[in-house]
Amino acid sequence: MKGGAIRRERGREWVGCRALPGRACLAAAVGLVILAAGHGSAKERYNMWAKEKVRYIADKVQRDPYNAQLQALLGDAYFKDGQNYEAEQHLKRALKLQPDFAEAHCNLAVIYHAQSRTTEAREHYERALSIDATLLEARAGLGTLLCRNQRHAQGIRHLETVLVQDSGRVNARYNLGVAYHKIGDFKMAIGHLERVLEQRPNFPSGRGALAQANFGRGLKQLQAKRLPQALGFLEQALALDGTQADFHYGQGLAHLGLEEFEHAATDFAAAVEIESDHVPALHNLAMVFELIGREREAEPLYRRVLELTPHLKTIHAARNADYDERFLLK
Repeated sequence: MKGGAIRRERGREWVGCRALPGRACLAAAVGLVILAAGHGSAKERYNMWAKEKVRYIADKVQRDPYNAQLQALLGDAYFKDGQNYEAEQHLKRALKLQPDFAEAHCNLAVIYHAQSRTTEAREHYERALSIDATLLEARAGLGTLLCRNQRHAQGIRHLETVLVQDSGRVNARYNLGVAYHKIGDFKMAIGHLERVLEQRPNFPSGRGALAQANFGRGLKQLQAKRLPQALGFLEQALALDGTQADFHYGQGLAHLGLEEFEHAATDFAAAVEIESDHVPALHNLAMVFELIGREREAEPLYRRVLELTPHLKTIHAARNADYDERFLLK
């Protein structure tokens, strides 16, 4: 964008209008938002500042109501004050005055995107790009919107284009990593999500998303019976997030396949500790106990499986049930 600044909002990007004389930079507002996260008085000061900005720009608009950039600036001020309806109205007025105002189309799309008004959001993202194909904020927003509406191939193309132009856009890279995960390309997902954490180690949901991608790749290796490779990815998943019962269960399956029964028992027990009604983990823990001569500990586990799956009818049926990686692949 030429002469503008960006505000990120829920994974999307807000474009500042082209600079006007005397206009405060949006980057300062972003800094105040960050400060507000950990201090009540800072948040109060930010809200007061945002409302004062609304009053200040509204006064300018009152004196010059046919200035499209002022209308868009007022929409921006309302957006940062959390008043999305007012923001929408002023952006619409800006576009009525200047239909080819690419940044206003993009910012209106951001509002619609946040409100799950998908058709309208896409229309304005695409309109912004038809006016200015270099507007990366609109391309990133459109790519994210398409991916979240299961149009992953199109969305991925847009997000890849954004990163070719600006590899530092962490939000776009995160959304691209998630999109690759959704289509089952875990290798690409891992690559992008690792890069996200390199660029911003505390990125919200970054570690969790990378853990899930490693878990997904580990399951693929399990399914292909490449057990050492599966174990490597599952270990990575658990190193990133040890709170997921299915991660422990998957690692237990890999150890079980490698006949590392003590390790398998430890993993299945960890899954049950996190999720006490995890039937496959309970069953496989009982089975491993039988394999290593701990039959007395296996019996109550099979009874628990029977309680949780009454359709099995008997302990014998519970003992002979089969729980492998197919449970996780569902």
